[in-house]
Amino acid sequence: MAETLTPPAEAVAIVGEVEKNPAELLKEHEQIVKRNIKRFLDSGHSIARSLNIIYYNDLWKLHKDEKGKRKYTNFNVYLVEEFGWDKTAARARQIMKSDLPLAIESGTVPANSGAARTRSAPEITALRAAKITYKQLDKVLDAMQDRISNVEKGDPDKEELTAIFSRAGDSLDEALNSLATFIENVETEVENGNDDEDEENGDSDE
Repeated sequence: MAETLTPPAEAVAIVGEVEKNPAELLKEHEQIVKRNIKRFLDSGHSIARSLNIIYYNDLWKLHKDEKGKRKYTNFNVYLVEEFGWDKTAARARQIMKSDLPLAIESGTVPANSGAARTRSAPEITALRAAKITYKQLDKVLDAMQDRISNVEKGDPDKEELTAIFSRAGDSLDEALNSLATFIENVETEVENGNDDEDEENGDSDE
């Protein structure tokens, strides 16, 4: 019976290395990983912990520019400038995420670290809220009209977009009219209220 021979594996070429048999190449690089993996993992853990401490204790905000003002207002910019970080801040937080529960448990970062941060806006009156919203909607309406007028005349989709903007514009007009009426009514009530108060206090012009 003829002996079945396994055909020799093709050599693999890696940039900067001599062509090697795949089995030799596998063994060589597995040995490299085995020699360095503990140090790599330890280093990764150490980096994640340090980034958690820096970020969640707001230490990165301590950097000042030559005028004494805060140097970094963005964590991603901080990473780039201080460490040459070539990835996104989201990637940094992904690295930090696995260590975060341990960092919280150790007390090196605040207990609420990682929780969604909510911005608490200062309380304002209904009148002020209505005025601000009116201005914003008015700007949106103007911007819509500018954009549609700048769409190329030959664009086959311009007609459909114009119809969408028209419907949206009608809704915005209705909202603006309602807000204008609301603002006028509230301001009238405020003025009348002040007049009544003045009369009660005897502060009339007569």
